[in-house]
Amino acid sequence: MNRLQPIPTSVAPGLEPSFPSRLQVEVTTRCNMRCAMCVKSAPDSHIPETDLDLAAFTRLGPALARCRALVLNGIGEPLLNPDLADMAAFARTAMPESGWIGFQTNGLLVTESLADRLVEAGVDTFCISVDTLEMGGCGQPDGGGELHGGTGSARLERAFRLLREAGERYGRTLRLGVELVFMRDTADQLPLVIRWAGELGLDFAVVSHMLPYDQAMQDQSLFNPNTPAATALFEKWQAKARAEGLDLHGQHGVAWKFVKSDREKRLHELVRGLLGEAEASGVWVHLPRLLEWDRRNREGAGRHLAHLFRQAGDLARRAGMELRLPPLQALDERHCRFVEDGTAFVTSRGDVSPCQFLWHQYACHLDGDRKVIRPWLFGNIREQDLVDIWRGAAYADFRRQVLAYDYPYCANCPFVPCDDIKGAPLPFDCDCLGATIPCGHCLWCMGGLQCLL
Repeated sequence: MNRLQPIPTSVAPGLEPSFPSRLQVEVTTRCNMRCAMCVKSAPDSHIPETDLDLAAFTRLGPALARCRALVLNGIGEPLLNPDLADMAAFARTAMPESGWIGFQTNGLLVTESLADRLVEAGVDTFCISVDTLEMGGCGQPDGGGELHGGTGSARLERAFRLLREAGERYGRTLRLGVELVFMRDTADQLPLVIRWAGELGLDFAVVSHMLPYDQAMQDQSLFNPNTPAATALFEKWQAKARAEGLDLHGQHGVAWKFVKSDREKRLHELVRGLLGEAEASGVWVHLPRLLEWDRRNREGAGRHLAHLFRQAGDLARRAGMELRLPPLQALDERHCRFVEDGTAFVTSRGDVSPCQFLWHQYACHLDGDRKVIRPWLFGNIREQDLVDIWRGAAYADFRRQVLAYDYPYCANCPFVPCDDIKGAPLPFDCDCLGATIPCGHCLWCMGGLQCLL
């Protein structure tokens, strides 16, 4: 565990803002579902089942006074915390009037009385997870894990109705929406879910790729980790090869042949040309993965996914609903929205972390191998004020390194996954460019993962 202690409280020179502007507070890690794509289903998950108590939550008061957005959920189901409504009521009195409070839920525990308590307390944004509208789920990719909505849409419609009625009783304007994880077994459900959400009069939908936790789940991923710049370079040199009657797909093993034919020599020259131009232009390139996605696109996978996104977009526009779709492939220019938007994360044990990638210990499966994630924690709200933790030198330096974006683009590197980033057998120390933050391999930063905040 990378708990950075002691935590100095002096403000790092020149780093603003001096308060977090957004907070995600994990009120519980307990859940009443076992979902196939959830980190709690990961074989190497070390996430104890705990609730954040109200007394600890109220210690966030000074930070909430400058907070524009508060999300009351993390790994678990927030409705399982009996203090949830009281937390929301405290936050509503502490936050600026323009700030919003919300959370993501599976919706199973919504009742009329609970909806009333939450709306009266000041929660104004409710996001219910739904991945399929088919009974029994859609393929059960891990051989038994649940999928949100897999038991039918009636319970979800009931939850939205109870929330909307509570808003009407208390004269509150609510934002109601859905969140969907885009994966192979549920991809074709995307337009169906968006149409259904539009018919219900919902306000928004958030779609995210998945963070795979084992090889089977990685096979479910539809996120292309190759950047557009890398793809364009590949296509340029593939066009050159084809103009000469060659194909870059035939390059496997050619570099290691002692005796090469003239065609093989030329193919090898073309590959070296591609890699040389990539290096000269500062583009990270992983040739085997470019070849893999080129094969997929030849088979029509890219066109099909783009068609699903267009369908979903058209349906959302007709319904007047906000739709947040992720890119289908990695971004050329990475952005950490968590740090850029001034977000701090608090776990159910009160620990303070910089992002959703680094607030728990688990293993995931990226780029063909196992990667161990260890939490990066800068303090605990039971021991220190969150504002002091935020301003501490260690946390400030972490944010500064993130915003410099001076770390490798690991998913596009030919050596991935290297020991520098796998986190095992030793914890992350630094990457190949010398950065001491483990952000070069982050799917959020690449654009693949999205959340309510």
